[in-house]
Amino acid sequence: VLDRRGERLRPGGFLLLQRNVEGFDQVYDLTTQLRESSAIPPLIAIDHEGGRVDRLKQIFAPIPSMPELAAAGMAQIRMGARIVAAELEATGFNVDFAPVLDLGLPGSIVAERCLASTPGEVARLGRAFVEELSKRRIVACSKHFPGLGGAVVDPHFSLTRVDRNKRLLLQEDAAPFASLFDDAGMIMVSNAHYPALGDEKPIPASLSTRVVDGFLRKKLGYKGLTVTDDLIA
Repeated sequence: VLDRRGERLRPGGFLLLQRNVEGFDQVYDLTTQLRESSAIPPLIAIDHEGGRVDRLKQIFAPIPSMPELAAAGMAQIRMGARIVAAELEATGFNVDFAPVLDLGLPGSIVAERCLASTPGEVARLGRAFVEELSKRRIVACSKHFPGLGGAVVDPHFSLTRVDRNKRLLLQEDAAPFASLFDDAGMIMVSNAHYPALGDEKPIPASLSTRVVDGFLRKKLGYKGLTVTDDLIA
Protein backbone atom coordinates (compact mmCIF):
# COMPACT_ATOMS: atom_id res chain seq x y z
CA VAL A 1 0.00 0.00 0.00
CA LEU A 2 1.39 3.41 -1.02
CA ASP A 3 0.60 6.83 0.39
CA ARG A 4 0.06 10.01 -1.65
CA ARG A 5 3.82 10.55 -1.94
CA GLY A 6 4.37 7.07 -3.30
CA GLU A 7 5.98 5.81 -0.12
CA ARG A 8 5.07 2.41 1.24
CA LEU A 9 2.79 2.42 4.28
CA ARG A 10 3.66 0.09 7.12
CA PRO A 11 0.60 0.02 9.39
CA GLY A 12 1.10 -1.13 12.95
CA GLY A 13 -2.46 -2.37 13.33
CA PHE A 14 -5.69 -3.32 11.63
CA LEU A 15 -9.34 -3.05 12.65
CA LEU A 16 -11.84 -5.49 11.19
CA LEU A 17 -15.51 -4.57 10.99
CA GLN A 18 -18.66 -6.66 10.66
CA ARG A 19 -18.46 -6.56 6.86
CA ASN A 20 -15.00 -8.14 6.98
CA VAL A 21 -16.25 -11.26 8.77
CA GLU A 22 -17.86 -13.94 6.59
CA GLY A 23 -16.87 -17.23 8.17
CA PHE A 24 -14.32 -18.90 10.41
CA ASP A 25 -11.84 -19.99 7.72
CA GLN A 26 -12.16 -16.67 5.90
CA VAL A 27 -11.49 -14.47 8.93
CA TYR A 28 -8.69 -16.72 10.22
CA ASP A 29 -7.00 -16.62 6.81
CA LEU A 30 -7.42 -12.83 6.73
CA THR A 31 -5.87 -12.23 10.16
CA THR A 32 -3.05 -14.63 9.27
CA GLN A 33 -2.32 -12.74 6.05
CA LEU A 34 -2.31 -9.42 7.90
CA ARG A 35 0.09 -10.81 10.47
CA GLU A 36 2.44 -12.37 7.94
CA SER A 37 2.50 -9.31 5.67
CA SER A 38 3.55 -6.94 8.46
CA ALA A 39 7.15 -6.05 9.17
CA ILE A 40 6.37 -5.91 12.91
CA PRO A 41 3.84 -7.94 14.91
CA PRO A 42 0.62 -5.99 14.25
CA LEU A 43 -2.33 -5.20 16.47
CA ILE A 44 -5.34 -6.96 14.94
CA ALA A 45 -8.48 -5.59 16.52
CA ILE A 46 -12.24 -5.96 16.49
CA ASP A 47 -15.17 -4.78 18.64
CA HIS A 48 -16.40 -7.86 20.48
CA GLU A 49 -18.55 -7.15 23.56
CA GLY A 50 -21.51 -9.45 23.19
CA GLY A 51 -25.12 -8.38 22.73
CA ARG A 52 -25.56 -5.76 20.02
CA VAL A 53 -21.81 -5.55 19.47
CA ASP A 54 -21.05 -9.21 18.79
CA ARG A 55 -18.92 -9.19 15.64
CA LEU A 56 -18.39 -12.96 15.54
CA LYS A 57 -21.95 -14.13 16.14
CA GLN A 58 -22.28 -15.53 12.62
CA ILE A 59 -19.35 -17.85 13.37
CA PHE A 60 -19.97 -18.76 17.01
CA ALA A 61 -23.05 -18.76 19.21
CA PRO A 62 -24.31 -15.28 20.20
CA ILE A 63 -22.96 -13.89 23.49
CA PRO A 64 -25.27 -12.07 25.95
CA SER A 65 -24.80 -8.33 26.37
CA MET A 66 -22.65 -6.88 29.13
CA PRO A 67 -25.69 -5.78 31.20
CA GLU A 68 -27.14 -9.28 30.96
CA LEU A 69 -23.89 -10.87 32.08
CA ALA A 70 -23.44 -8.31 34.87
CA ALA A 71 -26.98 -8.88 36.14
CA ALA A 72 -26.18 -12.59 36.49
CA GLY A 73 -23.14 -11.88 38.68
CA MET A 74 -19.36 -11.85 38.61
CA ALA A 75 -19.05 -15.50 37.63
CA GLN A 76 -21.07 -14.88 34.48
CA ILE A 77 -19.03 -11.80 33.57
CA ARG A 78 -15.86 -13.87 33.81
CA MET A 79 -17.39 -16.73 31.84
CA GLY A 80 -18.58 -14.37 29.12
CA ALA A 81 -15.15 -12.74 28.95
CA ARG A 82 -13.48 -16.14 28.70
CA ILE A 83 -15.72 -17.03 25.76
CA VAL A 84 -14.97 -13.69 24.08
CA ALA A 85 -11.24 -14.23 24.58
CA ALA A 86 -11.34 -17.79 23.25
CA GLU A 87 -13.23 -16.70 20.13
CA LEU A 88 -10.77 -13.88 19.48
CA GLU A 89 -7.76 -16.13 19.96
CA ALA A 90 -9.23 -18.81 17.67
CA THR A 91 -9.84 -16.32 14.86
CA GLY A 92 -6.46 -14.60 15.11
CA PHE A 93 -7.26 -11.34 16.91
CA ASN A 94 -5.06 -9.92 19.67
CA VAL A 95 -6.97 -6.70 20.54
CA ASP A 96 -10.56 -6.35 21.69
CA PHE A 97 -12.12 -2.88 21.70
CA ALA A 98 -13.87 -3.69 25.00
CA PRO A 99 -14.93 -3.38 27.77
CA VAL A 100 -17.35 -0.46 27.79
CA LEU A 101 -16.64 1.53 30.97
CA ASP A 102 -19.37 4.13 30.44
CA LEU A 103 -21.92 4.54 33.22
CA GLY A 104 -25.34 3.06 32.51
CA LEU A 105 -27.26 6.27 33.24
CA PRO A 106 -30.99 6.69 32.46
CA GLY A 107 -31.57 7.56 28.82
CA SER A 108 -27.95 6.98 27.83
CA ILE A 109 -27.32 5.95 24.23
CA VAL A 110 -25.02 3.19 25.53
CA ALA A 111 -27.19 1.96 28.41
CA GLU A 112 -27.72 -1.44 26.78
CA ARG A 113 -23.95 -1.94 26.61
CA CYS A 114 -22.93 -0.82 30.11
CA LEU A 115 -21.81 -3.02 32.99
CA ALA A 116 -23.41 -0.91 35.75
CA SER A 117 -24.52 2.59 36.71
CA THR A 118 -21.99 3.34 39.47
CA PRO A 119 -18.25 3.96 38.98
CA GLY A 120 -17.11 1.40 41.54
CA GLU A 121 -19.22 -1.41 40.11
CA VAL A 122 -18.23 -0.59 36.54
CA ALA A 123 -14.56 -0.70 37.54
CA ARG A 124 -14.97 -3.97 39.45
CA LEU A 125 -16.74 -5.77 36.62
CA GLY A 126 -14.60 -4.18 33.93
CA ARG A 127 -11.42 -5.33 35.65
CA ALA A 128 -12.71 -8.91 35.71
CA PHE A 129 -13.45 -8.73 31.98
CA VAL A 130 -9.95 -7.41 31.25
CA GLU A 131 -8.31 -10.05 33.44
CA GLU A 132 -9.97 -12.87 31.53
CA LEU A 133 -8.90 -11.42 28.19
CA SER A 134 -5.34 -11.02 29.44
CA LYS A 135 -5.12 -14.71 30.29
CA ARG A 136 -5.27 -15.44 26.56
CA ARG A 137 -3.00 -12.49 25.71
CA ILE A 138 -5.83 -10.42 24.27
CA VAL A 139 -5.23 -6.70 24.76
CA ALA A 140 -8.29 -4.90 26.14
CA CYS A 141 -9.28 -1.36 25.19
CA SER A 142 -11.53 0.47 27.66
CA LYS A 143 -14.05 2.84 26.10
CA HIS A 144 -15.40 5.54 25.58
CA PHE A 145 -13.32 8.06 27.57
CA PRO A 146 -14.25 10.27 29.38
CA GLY A 147 -17.60 8.48 29.32
CA LEU A 148 -20.75 8.34 27.21
CA GLY A 149 -23.12 7.78 30.12
CA GLY A 150 -24.52 11.28 29.66
CA ALA A 151 -24.94 10.99 25.88
CA VAL A 152 -28.49 10.71 24.54
CA VAL A 153 -27.57 10.92 20.84
CA ASP A 154 -25.31 8.47 19.02
CA PRO A 155 -21.94 10.21 18.36
CA HIS A 156 -21.41 8.05 15.27
CA PHE A 157 -23.97 10.15 13.43
CA SER A 158 -23.70 13.63 14.94
CA LEU A 159 -21.52 15.59 17.35
CA THR A 160 -23.15 14.67 20.64
CA ARG A 161 -22.90 17.14 23.51
CA VAL A 162 -22.44 15.65 26.99
CA ASP A 163 -23.50 18.22 29.58
CA ARG A 164 -22.04 16.59 32.68
CA ASN A 165 -20.16 19.09 34.84
CA LYS A 166 -16.44 18.71 35.45
CA ARG A 167 -16.86 17.31 38.97
CA LEU A 168 -19.13 14.53 37.74
CA LEU A 169 -16.86 13.77 34.80
CA LEU A 170 -13.87 13.51 37.12
CA GLN A 171 -15.40 11.71 40.10
CA GLU A 172 -17.87 9.46 38.25
CA ASP A 173 -17.52 9.11 34.47
CA ALA A 174 -13.73 9.00 34.27
CA ALA A 175 -13.23 7.07 37.52
CA PRO A 176 -13.56 3.53 36.05
CA PHE A 177 -11.05 4.38 33.32
CA ALA A 178 -8.56 5.66 35.89
CA SER A 179 -9.06 2.54 37.99
CA LEU A 180 -8.07 0.37 35.03
CA PHE A 181 -5.08 2.38 33.80
CA ASP A 182 -2.75 -0.47 34.78
CA ASP A 183 -5.05 -3.23 33.53
CA ALA A 184 -6.35 -2.32 30.07
CA GLY A 185 -3.79 -2.01 27.30
CA MET A 186 -5.28 1.12 25.75
CA ILE A 187 -8.12 3.63 25.99
CA MET A 188 -10.59 4.61 23.29
CA VAL A 189 -11.52 8.30 23.39
CA SER A 190 -15.10 9.18 22.47
CA ASN A 191 -16.25 11.54 19.72
CA ALA A 192 -18.70 13.42 21.93
CA HIS A 193 -18.23 17.06 22.92
CA TYR A 194 -17.59 17.83 26.62
CA PRO A 195 -17.89 21.62 27.17
CA ALA A 196 -17.18 21.27 30.90
CA LEU A 197 -13.62 20.18 30.07
CA GLY A 198 -12.83 23.50 28.40
CA ASP A 199 -13.89 23.23 24.77
CA GLU A 200 -16.52 25.89 24.31
CA LYS A 201 -16.58 25.37 20.55
CA PRO A 202 -17.95 21.98 19.47
CA ILE A 203 -15.09 19.53 19.03
CA PRO A 204 -14.92 15.76 19.50
CA ALA A 205 -13.04 14.64 22.60
CA SER A 206 -10.84 12.46 20.40
CA LEU A 207 -9.51 15.61 18.68
CA SER A 208 -9.36 17.80 21.79
CA THR A 209 -6.02 18.65 23.40
CA ARG A 210 -7.94 19.74 26.51
CA VAL A 211 -9.53 16.30 26.89
CA VAL A 212 -6.64 14.06 25.82
CA ASP A 213 -3.57 16.03 26.88
CA GLY A 214 -5.05 18.17 29.63
CA PHE A 215 -7.61 15.93 31.31
CA LEU A 216 -6.55 12.36 30.53
CA ARG A 217 -2.78 12.70 30.57
CA LYS A 218 -1.99 15.66 32.84
CA LYS A 219 -4.91 15.64 35.28
CA LEU A 220 -5.35 11.86 35.55
CA GLY A 221 -1.77 10.89 34.75
CA TYR A 222 -2.41 8.38 31.97
CA LYS A 223 0.73 7.49 30.00
CA GLY A 224 -0.56 4.68 27.80
CA LEU A 225 -1.90 4.30 24.28
CA THR A 226 -5.07 6.05 23.12
CA VAL A 227 -7.16 5.37 20.03
CA THR A 228 -10.11 7.28 18.62
CA ASP A 229 -13.64 6.02 18.35
CA ASP A 230 -15.09 5.51 14.86
CA LEU A 231 -14.51 8.68 12.83
CA ILE A 232 -16.91 7.69 10.03
CA ALA A 233 -20.24 9.50 10.34
